[in-house]
Amino acid sequence: MNFKLKTPKSESSSLILFYVNLPDGSRFVYSSGQKIPVRLWDKIYQIPIKTKSQKDQVIINTVTLRLDRIKTEYLKLNLQYQKEGRQLTKEQLKEEFDIHFKGKQKKDTPNDLESCFTDFCEFKNRLGSWSKSTKQRYIMLLGLLNEYQKYKSRKIDIRGIDESWITNFRHYCQTLKKHQVNTLGRNIGLLKTFLNYCLKKNYIDNPSFKDAAVNREVTHQIALNKEEIKVVAQLNLSRNKRLERVRDVFLVGCYTGMRFSDFKRLKSSNISEGLITIREVKDKTKTLQIPITDKVRAILEKYGWQLPLISEQKFREYLKEIFKLAGFTDLKIKSKKIGKQVYEKEVPMYELISTHTARRSFITIMLNSGVPAKAIMSITGHKSINNFQLYYKPTNDTLSGFMDQVWE
Repeated sequence: MNFKLKTPKSESSSLILFYVNLPDGSRFVYSSGQKIPVRLWDKIYQIPIKTKSQKDQVIINTVTLRLDRIKTEYLKLNLQYQKEGRQLTKEQLKEEFDIHFKGKQKKDTPNDLESCFTDFCEFKNRLGSWSKSTKQRYIMLLGLLNEYQKYKSRKIDIRGIDESWITNFRHYCQTLKKHQVNTLGRNIGLLKTFLNYCLKKNYIDNPSFKDAAVNREVTHQIALNKEEIKVVAQLNLSRNKRLERVRDVFLVGCYTGMRFSDFKRLKSSNISEGLITIREVKDKTKTLQIPITDKVRAILEKYGWQLPLISEQKFREYLKEIFKLAGFTDLKIKSKKIGKQVYEKEVPMYELISTHTARRSFITIMLNSGVPAKAIMSITGHKSINNFQLYYKPTNDTLSGFMDQVWE
């Protein structure tokens, strides 16, 4: 940050320019609006020189006051942007300086929800970083925000979304929409991602929304053991091809640990040298390589190396039907938490089976069999050990076995 003369070789006066090198590598240059006789400028220190002439000192004092104001304004803006987690660019700095020193009006930026959300979604789509399910979650969030607008009988100005606003929105979701903790936590997280984008684009300038908590809880999820998977695998479904196909595809998930979104795309071209090689849908930067066991090979050969699939919704419905036929009818406790209130009810085990049960069962069985976590993660594609461990659901029998092994 410094000043320089625009025409240092002039024989009379020169305009003084302010310049600063910004963190992004660019240089911002701005006119101070002040001229000074070249003879009164220190070329080494780039400041007005000291003089005993009262006439010259009047000029120097005026110039110095202006230059100090410019430096102070830059330092203030730079500190403000750092606190807000934003990077000060040439365009933003020029706009701020023009407003402060030239009295210009701030550029109009979109502040209505629809415009900003559309801009955000188009940007993410251009990046190609969203999966189909992620797009759907943001569409659902926008629908929820529109419902909240109607409930409050006024449009949402995103510039007014702060921690207090999110607290009121959270209360609406808990009391009127009856959203569970994880549903609400996911939506608050998505909202904060959207608001971070708006902050970077200067659509908003209040970063206090970042202080809003995103609460999650670890829920009880079913993980099958090897014997339970064997019961499902041996279930005679020859008279119901619809359920037989769904059962076989589910077993591929149990034997490989793949997500439904990945194994539903499995084709013969993904298989080579005893490996399934496929790029993840959820994280396109990851390519999975999974060894093919005899069980998986038998199922793939049965269907000509291309699994028969239907929509995930129908797949879940048919899974429950299969597990009911297989006798998984023992009552289990299903709980949900809304706000601070916990609600529990008894449901048959088959009601708790989902597409993700296959992946969770694979990880649990592998860990219980003594396979190192790192080896399993290389198959499932997990990068975070914390996220990976959420899939581990040891049974009571397993825990009892561990305790007997240690204490007896």
